[in-house]
Amino acid sequence: MITVSDIALEKLKQRVENKQVWGVRLTLLPNGCNGWSYNLKYLDEPSISSDATFYNIIAVDPMTWGYVKEIFIDWEEDGLNERFVIQSPQETAQCGCGESFSI
Repeated sequence: MITVSDIALEKLKQRVENKQVWGVRLTLLPNGCNGWSYNLKYLDEPSISSDATFYNIIAVDPMTWGYVKEIFIDWEEDGLNERFVIQSPQETAQCGCGESFSI
């Protein structure tokens, strides 16, 4: 199951409300020196026939689900920088800058 910290869920809900959309789709994209990165993209509505949904705001398609089913989504603030941080026990390596990972 996908777990989201209270602060990350609050920030996600704020952004979704500001964009006036249903929620976000979580996917994996080929990227960077280690192969993959997470992507959160605004979504008008989930695919009722195939998406798994979490917290009534996050949609995950069946192909992605096998790779993200145990992730933890948190919120990080460092000075003026703010971002969602996604951690997974399935990651086997991360690049030096933290933008991509291997599974």
